[in-house]
Amino acid sequence: MKPTVLIVDDDRSFRILTEAGLAGEGFEVRTAATLRRARDELDSSAPDVVILDRRMPDGDGIALLQELSASGTFAMPVIVVTAYGDIDSAVAAIQAGAVDYLTKPINVPDLLIKIHKVIETRGLRERLALANVAHKKPHNVEPQSLALRKVHAELERLGRSPQTPVLLLGPSGAGKQFAAELLHRLTYADNEGAPFVDVNCAALPAQLVESELFGHERGAFTDAKTARRGLIEIANGGTLFLDEVTELPEASQAKLLKFLDSGRFRRLGGQREIEVELRVTVATNRDIVKEVQEGRFREDLYHRLAVYVVRVPPLAERREDIPLLAKSFVDFFGKRVKKRISGISDTALSALGRYDFPGNVRELRNIIERAVILSPGPILEESAIVLGQPRLAPTRPPGFFTMDLANDGTPPSLESVERAYVARVLEHMSGRRLIAAQALGVSYPTFLKRLREFGMPAEEAARSEPAP
Repeated sequence: MKPTVLIVDDDRSFRILTEAGLAGEGFEVRTAATLRRARDELDSSAPDVVILDRRMPDGDGIALLQELSASGTFAMPVIVVTAYGDIDSAVAAIQAGAVDYLTKPINVPDLLIKIHKVIETRGLRERLALANVAHKKPHNVEPQSLALRKVHAELERLGRSPQTPVLLLGPSGAGKQFAAELLHRLTYADNEGAPFVDVNCAALPAQLVESELFGHERGAFTDAKTARRGLIEIANGGTLFLDEVTELPEASQAKLLKFLDSGRFRRLGGQREIEVELRVTVATNRDIVKEVQEGRFREDLYHRLAVYVVRVPPLAERREDIPLLAKSFVDFFGKRVKKRISGISDTALSALGRYDFPGNVRELRNIIERAVILSPGPILEESAIVLGQPRLAPTRPPGFFTMDLANDGTPPSLESVERAYVARVLEHMSGRRLIAAQALGVSYPTFLKRLREFGMPAEEAARSEPAP
């Protein structure tokens, strides 16, 4: 299902241009030219994100935020935009519940980045809810295995040292994410508002890593139309969790090391040093010592991060935890899909206990989610449990892009190769032009210019066929 964005603005040109830009990136867009119409839209169905103008013909957009907050129905994130940018307006917007504040003219690529971050943050809240089901005392799930009890004991000790870096090691799906979230809750038990910022380093385009982590000032690079805080700055007073940290580019590793040593950093293009206090927790499923030995990860950064190392064991080494984890997932997914599942049978638990779970806790979670959907009754039976999905034999990945010679053996022209390659990248990115531009390492305006030169308007680019 496409994520939905509601644009509330009386400026028709802004609505049309922003709607076109967002729709081209895979969003379902609804619009409202008045607050009254916006209320109707919100009553009909809640969007994933609201883009809200402050000055509307029938009132102040802040009033709508305040109404939603007061009624207890305020759940969707709101980004406030206005042509009247000042500090008082920004403060009023944030106090009323806005997640961000932008001043017109709005750069659509910057807006897209903010929207994606908002959606990812909502996903984090859902993961935290799931972690609460599995870890939060005194409800569920007390670790039953000695291996996991040791991990929890280590995390409780670390909770008393809020600025000590922590390195989480363990196979994919073992629960390093949940361990980081649990450590965060233990550290900030008296401050529920402390931010937890989750960064998947492998998902960050190499050319955007430093901007994402450290932020940038206006004019720092071609598309930097406004200053923007980085994720480190957003995590101030809480936890910055860097998952798959070994995927960071070497230049970013050096800058991260400098930040860890001093607690200070500069935004890209900035002169002022910014000081923050937070805990940096990192995780990897790779052999990080081998990564250091083979020169892919800085040795000095490794030693700085490995002040305290916690190994999260695979599920096969803590089978005693399977029953309570399974029951917690049954409860969570039963509520999510609105099915009255009151428990899981002994035979189903026995089947789970005999399985090796190569995908660890993540695989158990997925198995239970599927079983809850399939279960015809209030008790999850063994018949609903599907174990050991067949694994595909490893094969060489297919080539991303190829072009044949002409019949007479003539190679294609450079322009035709470039045009076909751009079309292939667009097809691979599902027509999302901003992401395609980032993958190609060019600015968004430059990318759009090339599309026009190739005679590939935006609406056609998204439908381009893959190269032969």
